[in-house]
Amino acid sequence: MYRIDSMYEPMVEALLSARSENKADRWMACAAFWLGRQQIYNVPDYWLALAAKITSGLDTADKDAILDQLSNKEAALVSSAEDWPETPESLLSVVAGWSPEPAPVDLYAYAASKRYAIETGGIVINGMSITTDRASQSMITGAYSYVQANPTVTVKFKTAAGFVELTAEQMTAVANAVGAHVQASFAAEGEVTSQIVAGTITAKAEIDAFAWPSNAQGES
Repeated sequence: MYRIDSMYEPMVEALLSARSENKADRWMACAAFWLGRQQIYNVPDYWLALAAKITSGLDTADKDAILDQLSNKEAALVSSAEDWPETPESLLSVVAGWSPEPAPVDLYAYAASKRYAIETGGIVINGMSITTDRASQSMITGAYSYVQANPTVTVKFKTAAGFVELTAEQMTAVANAVGAHVQASFAAEGEVTSQIVAGTITAKAEIDAFAWPSNAQGES
């Protein structure tokens, strides 16, 4: 992490990042010359060689603007610049310490959150958008129990688009579809978990790419 009283740590990191992307422009040359003059991290020769190489490849206007500010020794480095200098290991070690490795991802927790999002994300049955959050699952279970005890009734059922009237048979189809969706979501998480244990799934992107259940259901 950067120290709050440091001005050159972000400069160094930005310069090395730009270099790794094969970028070369005036700000990079100026930064590298400054770092070399200040002998930052005890590698002044590297900074000056890097600055010289960058400057040598600039367009005439930018190159001349920088040369006007250089000492004779620095200008000589520009005129003799050939290959890109190799970054010293000591500098790479210092920079690596600024940005610690991110904490490892808990793939099991990520799979569970993925399953929950899909499980509660709703389904579409015969053109009806059915919510499947936990409260809705409970209400659907209750409606199913009601029509099983009263098979001749119709029920008012609230979809994502508004109220509809369903027969006992239709309400049963909705309950079965929601139940199947929930079970398929958990079955998918179980398979993902097995693959994490086996080492065949090792990243969040592979969990996302798994064949999770669709939110669409066939005609009932």
